[in-house]
Amino acid sequence: MKTKFFNKAMFLLMVCVCAVLLTSCGNKDGNTSSGQTETTRSSTQQEQKSESDKKDETKEDISAPETSDTNSKAEDITEGTKNNTLVVCFSRTGNTEKIAKHLTELTGADEYVIEAAVPYTDDDIKYQDDNCRANQEQNDKTVRPAIANPIASIDGYDTVFLGYPIWWGQEPRIIDTFLESYDFSDKTVIPFCTSGSSSIETSERNIKELVTIGNQLEGRRFPAGASKDDVKEWYDTLPLNEENKDMKLKLSVNGTELTATLEDNSSAQALTELLKQGDITVDMSDYGGFEKVGDLPQSLPRNDERITTVPGDIILYEGSKITIYYAENTWNFTKLGHIDNIQQEELKAILSDGDVTVTLSN
Repeated sequence: MKTKFFNKAMFLLMVCVCAVLLTSCGNKDGNTSSGQTETTRSSTQQEQKSESDKKDETKEDISAPETSDTNSKAEDITEGTKNNTLVVCFSRTGNTEKIAKHLTELTGADEYVIEAAVPYTDDDIKYQDDNCRANQEQNDKTVRPAIANPIASIDGYDTVFLGYPIWWGQEPRIIDTFLESYDFSDKTVIPFCTSGSSSIETSERNIKELVTIGNQLEGRRFPAGASKDDVKEWYDTLPLNEENKDMKLKLSVNGTELTATLEDNSSAQALTELLKQGDITVDMSDYGGFEKVGDLPQSLPRNDERITTVPGDIILYEGSKITIYYAENTWNFTKLGHIDNIQQEELKAILSDGDVTVTLSN
């Protein structure tokens, strides 16, 4: 009896122990599972962070200048070109570069700063020393100092502003290196320089004689402290800015002289080109009680759209007829321009009631 009781007690004890052990193991596994989940999440976050860091590092590597590739800077410039103008300068002390920056701000042009492969030190430009580097270079017109990171191409530009300091009355020889490295035969080149007193004329002559240039405009010397307003005043006088001004048309109507502002379209541009060959006289007759119309010597490109005219509008009709409106009319045709500063009654009086002869000129 005692043995049975003992065995039963031992059995119950073993059951309890097993239950405790199972509970403990269950808790342990639960903790382990939780720990594994947190570890996995932390590891994933770390991997994501590392990947993000790699992207940032890669981005920085890509955007960083690659000094080992001499053409990389040029390719960056030409691929990012938003207009057809490039401002180039060599600036040992920074004075010329300031002028160049004023130009880029005024024009929105791309900018390239010429750097010497062997930089010029202060001792190199001590003009008091006959044996200094700059003295030796300026005394030998055949010297061509090498350029660091030269531009691969200037083909994408029509206009090049070229800036430099005046060294011993002339452009530095490294400017000659730049000029001989590219084809300027179809470019407009505009020199500018900085100096205390020396003029730009000698360097302009040197540049013109050194390479073939499509169109070299008169340059300008600036003092070291020239302001942006000083640069703008000069820039506004340049002939290249005439392209940005409104195109004008002159009309002679039975001896009365009028001017008109032309539209910015291919039709008006074609008329301007045609007039470069000589004045055009058009016999015009009245039509509809709102316009005078006559035949052009040749057809022009059409940019037709539905328009309601106002008095003074000059219209291209069917590509080959030019009309001057003195009243309203709505139709599909191309606007060439508008007569400046004239009222309807004045215009009607000039055009008269019958036929009229109009001479067009630039």
